[in-house]
Amino acid sequence: MTDAILEVLKWINDMLLGMATEGSDLTGTLNAFMPELYKYCVTIMDNVVKPVAYTVLALFFVLELYKASIRTDGMGGSANNLGAEIVFRVLFRMVLCKLAVDSVSLILNAIYDATTHLTTGIAGVVGSSTPSGGIDLAAIEPMIDELGFWKQLVTLIICMIIFLVVLVAVTISYIIIVARFIELYVYFTISPIPLATLPNEEMSQIGKSFLKSFAAVCLQGTLIFLVLSFLPAIFNAMASGADNYANLWGSLIGVLGYAIVLIIAIMSTGRWAKAISNAM
Repeated sequence: MTDAILEVLKWINDMLLGMATEGSDLTGTLNAFMPELYKYCVTIMDNVVKPVAYTVLALFFVLELYKASIRTDGMGGSANNLGAEIVFRVLFRMVLCKLAVDSVSLILNAIYDATTHLTTGIAGVVGSSTPSGGIDLAAIEPMIDELGFWKQLVTLIICMIIFLVVLVAVTISYIIIVARFIELYVYFTISPIPLATLPNEEMSQIGKSFLKSFAAVCLQGTLIFLVLSFLPAIFNAMASGADNYANLWGSLIGVLGYAIVLIIAIMSTGRWAKAISNAM
């Protein structure tokens, strides 16, 4: 019975640490999760979306030049130098926006890599920190050996319930992670068009909101990883504080409650990321 309890605890430990280690999908690059899909998105972006973005950019370029000419005419002949400066500003802004559309892949990957750097740093702490390294099975084993058959059976049932709840949490996490990558790839593919609106004062909010939304989805991965890294530390801290079977059961039930909270927290990471990034 002791071996069965320890085996279930090991399953829980492996599931949690498997999602919160440097080898997880959350610590890789944007093109590492689905390389073929990433290449497909790049092809669609370059051959379909960018030509439309350049058309939008050209329209805004003509509109901004028209506005600049209207402002220049309103200044009269004595303000030719200032009028030329206004036109130069418009041209300079358009050059920057053209570079942004050309380099949109580099910009978005840089945003994603910035959040991945945070995730990798958290993974390094998880891997090197003993309290966060998962369940200390060696410390729990002597306590379980002292329990009678029926107490061990109750302990095993509690552990199985915790295992099932953690399994649900990990499954939901993986579903959210996959959905997040699909959302990132959609954003990545269509990104040149929102960025093409940046030159226009009235429409530039579209491009700014797009960048904030993309950053929020990227940051969501870091928050998911951070939440997943909490439970091994909580489990280890609560289990190590138990000095008899009653305390052990209380600790296990407490971990069960935290596992349920973990599910709620994982499902809330998207909202948290949008709040942090001030995205709609």
